[in-house]
Amino acid sequence: MATIRQFIEDWRRRFDDAGIEDARLNVELLVAHVLGVSRGGVKARLDETLEVAREAAIETLCDRRLSREPIDYILGEREFFGRKFQVQPGVLIPRPETEQIIELVQKHTPDAKGWAADIGCGSGALAVTLALEFPGLRVMATDLHPIPLVVTRRNAMALGVADRVFCVRMDGLSAISPAQLFDLIVSNPPYVTPSDYPGLEPEVLDHEPREALVGGIGGVEVAERLIGQIPARLKPGAFCCIEHGMEQGPELRQAAELAGLVEPVTVRDAFGRERFLFAHR
Repeated sequence: MATIRQFIEDWRRRFDDAGIEDARLNVELLVAHVLGVSRGGVKARLDETLEVAREAAIETLCDRRLSREPIDYILGEREFFGRKFQVQPGVLIPRPETEQIIELVQKHTPDAKGWAADIGCGSGALAVTLALEFPGLRVMATDLHPIPLVVTRRNAMALGVADRVFCVRMDGLSAISPAQLFDLIVSNPPYVTPSDYPGLEPEVLDHEPREALVGGIGGVEVAERLIGQIPARLKPGAFCCIEHGMEQGPELRQAAELAGLVEPVTVRDAFGRERFLFAHR
């Protein structure tokens, strides 16, 4: 039987050889998950011997990671805006850059209230976080596919906002009649081009849902269709914020202007890349 230290070093080498980034961190997280402790707890027990059953359980998870399954799917959770969200195959894993949408809302409407919509809700990270950060908001979370709606509902319940997050199956806002209902609309729609899709990392290409990644032939078709639905459903003076690819800002600003949105601007992310369309009704 190996010690925890030996086990971690052995699998760290295997992960490194497979080209997995942050190899040691990945192993430590999987060990911590099975032992039911934090990473700090793992480090405090490095010289302990692993029980046979637990070693086998960790090896099973490590084999999954070695096949390039995302560690967030293996652990069943991902942190977003300081909170843990349940994730599973069939929902896009929330990315750190998407947190900036919440920060933009905090900056522009710190006392946001009324109705918000999160289009293409995935795990519910945006919808649930909006409800948590803005107690005066009720949030409609929409998605075309059933699994994201189930996971969003589960996260809303786990984080205590199920009474203010409403999950609705629809394509964008297509099932909402053109009426000025919303005080805020946010979305992280698919925006990868079909030509770029095959070059994505195996964790993304082989495991995350294609429909949450590819945004049409040019990568902007889904976002442009959504932008066309927004003006008739956004209250005067309210705004929308849509995440997009780093070369798509000009096209989406033009789409926003043609749709009748006011003063569309592109906001850069923390790395200086064009990342978000911000526009008013």
